[in-house]
Amino acid sequence: MKNYRAAIIGVGVPVGGGVKGGGHQIGYSHARAYQRHSQVELVSGADINPANLQAFQDVFAPVSGYADYREMLKGETPDIVSICTYVGLHREMIETCARAGVKGIFCEKPFVASPADLAAVRAVAEETGVRIIVAHIRRMMPSYQAIRAIIDSGELGQLRLMSAGIEGWDLSEWGSHWLDMFRYWNGDRPAQWVLGQARIAETRGYGHAMEEHAVAWFGFENGVRGVVDGGKGMVPDNSMWPAVEGTEGLIHMLGEDEFKVISGRGTRVEKFNQLTPEEAHHASWAAAVQSLITWVDGGAESPLGLVNMAHTAELNLAAYLSIVEQDRIDLPLIDSTHAEWPLEELVRRKKLAD
Repeated sequence: MKNYRAAIIGVGVPVGGGVKGGGHQIGYSHARAYQRHSQVELVSGADINPANLQAFQDVFAPVSGYADYREMLKGETPDIVSICTYVGLHREMIETCARAGVKGIFCEKPFVASPADLAAVRAVAEETGVRIIVAHIRRMMPSYQAIRAIIDSGELGQLRLMSAGIEGWDLSEWGSHWLDMFRYWNGDRPAQWVLGQARIAETRGYGHAMEEHAVAWFGFENGVRGVVDGGKGMVPDNSMWPAVEGTEGLIHMLGEDEFKVISGRGTRVEKFNQLTPEEAHHASWAAAVQSLITWVDGGAESPLGLVNMAHTAELNLAAYLSIVEQDRIDLPLIDSTHAEWPLEELVRRKKLAD
């Protein structure tokens, strides 16, 4: 048994004080997962907001607090670091942590802001050996795992289409969950191509431009298609929850912990409510942390690890690049020179047109 020192970069707002568009308590979820793990000691948090940092220290005492994460890395030498900041900051923080000797990084999604960032993160992981996982924790939830098992069993026949909405959100902050889940349900295959379209106005959040409405339509080598569609007020009838269609049946999620199956075996609803929502939430985070520790200890790479999650990041970025370039984007991404959040270019074009 090894003991690991963990720290949080970007602790978030005090519990109960979050606002959509830029302030959340996701750092608290990471911190609780570390505190509950027998091999991990939560030692520190870093945040540029002194009030948020103090509130975090009060909740998770005794932990140290730093305004500058670089000083935290020097003063605390953590083994594991969670990065819970805006996406545009991830690359620099990952590189700094890796070169400071951090063994494992648990990074929030969306993972990276540009193809150039993704290339840089891959390079620093190769250079330093740091283990990086991305917080697509829905892969750890029993309901989503059960859907994959049904697909793999052949009950739905040949998988054909996976679809979902993202009411009030964009293709990255929330939509990245569904993009990753569709890869997971399709055997973690990389997507082959993406077509995207969006309406851009003046919405900003999480440090970057956000679309008013966007659609990503993408395909896999086995013929399966996926579509994620959403924006402000775009998703009626609870259709934000994914639907999975095969040649002989379909599944429609009714919420986080239940779904309906219609197939040759009849119609049924499967529920996963043995745990309270809070308990289920904690369990998925615990599983993610354990997958990182197992990997750092020399075991198999986490399913949330960089090799797998890079494909999800490429799919997410390619949807936006398709919007910018007004063309289909083929994967894997070959050109890694794009160095900014893709929608920023569309914002500049709109301002010039106006």
